[in-house]
Amino acid sequence: MRKRLAVALVLAAALSLSLSPSLSAAFQRSDVRVHTLANGLKVLLVEDHNIPNVALYTYFRVGSRNERPGLTGVSHFIEHMMFNGTPAIGPGEFDRRMEFAGGRNNAFTSDDMTGYTDWFPAAALEEMIQMEADRIQGLAFVPEVFESERGVVASERRMAVENNNDAILSENVRATAIMAHPYHWAVIGWMSDILSWRRDEVLAYYKTYYAPNNAVLIVVGDFDPSAALTLIRKYFGPVPASPPPPPVSTVEPPQQGLKTVLVRKEAQTPSFQAVWHAPSVKDSDFLPLDILARPLLEGESSRLYRRLVREEQLAIRVGGGAQATIDPFLFTIDVKPRPGADLDAIDRVIEEELAKIKAEGITPAEYEKAMNIIRSDFYQGLQTIAGRAGRLGWAEILYGDFGKVFTLMDDYAAVKVERVREVAQKYFQENNKTIGKLIPEGGAK
Repeated sequence: MRKRLAVALVLAAALSLSLSPSLSAAFQRSDVRVHTLANGLKVLLVEDHNIPNVALYTYFRVGSRNERPGLTGVSHFIEHMMFNGTPAIGPGEFDRRMEFAGGRNNAFTSDDMTGYTDWFPAAALEEMIQMEADRIQGLAFVPEVFESERGVVASERRMAVENNNDAILSENVRATAIMAHPYHWAVIGWMSDILSWRRDEVLAYYKTYYAPNNAVLIVVGDFDPSAALTLIRKYFGPVPASPPPPPVSTVEPPQQGLKTVLVRKEAQTPSFQAVWHAPSVKDSDFLPLDILARPLLEGESSRLYRRLVREEQLAIRVGGGAQATIDPFLFTIDVKPRPGADLDAIDRVIEEELAKIKAEGITPAEYEKAMNIIRSDFYQGLQTIAGRAGRLGWAEILYGDFGKVFTLMDDYAAVKVERVREVAQKYFQENNKTIGKLIPEGGAK
């Protein structure tokens, strides 16, 4: 069983970045050849002959954000089904052909998108394009396979969520903090929905969102752009467009008071999470919050690691931050407490550190640390053809423009250190906060 759920988060973290002068000289917007087929498929081609390989990524504008009660988790389920055959290519054959050609593939589903990632020797380009074009339009949804994969996803939920105390708490906190918007549920969906999906509803969802006019195809690597475009037109061109999917119109209402989630269950150690409503990736407040997350949460020199792990010895690790999403989501602080730790004391320490930032901001040294981390992550991400393909697709889906990859550094550089204090004052308010505590039965406070 593939492990795909968290891949989008890795891309999102790396994509909150941009180009250095030296890197931009090697990879520029002019290197991306853009074409749109008559059926609406957007194609991005980047020629790179450094190695004889190709990265072919297909991103669809569909994720758990596009679901509804009764069909939660279906975007992730269809991702699984995309490897289970069409009338032309039987179950498992996609993987077998890919591996026989010397390639590898994977996929992920997030709140906002679903992505399919192929890496292979250049000689296999036509076969890979042909197979991707086949499964964008022809999933078989054979009843026996449908039921088998339903069982796989249900098992995945049991393992990843229901048998994971931190995940159980996170799911409860998310569903409490977000009431109205489809971000209310996690990508995996609710178990009752997983067990009751109807084949006809899933097929209708697939036909709505798996259409060329709802996708972007990115090809990076060792190929001739004209020849590649000819192949793409040959295999993707005949795929019919679908009517535009319905828009997501629900807006989460402002939170009107502190919310607290208490989960009591058998556990060895407690869990703690605090979240605040945060802006979308396109909001001008997002980048300052993303910068703030680094000195607050990232690394052993971060403020909360020093206080909670080293000094107070209340926790063994901290993490979190702002997630890049199409609509407003959450800023998260995850804490793994030590056995028997006082969870209220953890919350007090967090509030003390946030109060300092709201009063004084972060230091110039902390700001520079944050920018260094951001730049380093980005540079590493763009060193490979796969990294470039992923980042272009990510930006195209979230921003509606792949070109954002080439301007993000300027956007970050324009954020002055004073802005970090301003957004901290704006978002880290009690009325905007939800606290989650998982308390072992008969155990910690």
